Amino acid sequence: MPDVLSESGAIIGGLHLLTDGHWLWYSDLAHYVRRYHVEVHPAFIEHARGNNWSAPQISDERLEAMVTLLIGDEKEPD
Repeated sequence: MPDVLSESGAIIGGLHLLTDGHWLWYSDLAHYVRRYHVEVHPAFIEHARGNNWSAPQISDERLEAMVTLLIGDEKEPD
């Protein structure tokens, strides 16, 4: 995945969707915060701090519910 804020478009790694069961964020977020001081929503920071900066394991059911909320139901119509 290229750095979308860099003029060179340098590759910064693969892009993955991460979650703690409450928030969703992309794996490149830390890069943009570190390099460009991109602002992160205060509620996200407070939530992460409350979890000791670590994302807990979530159930498959919770993950499915979050994906459905994000992209909709992928089931074939009848």
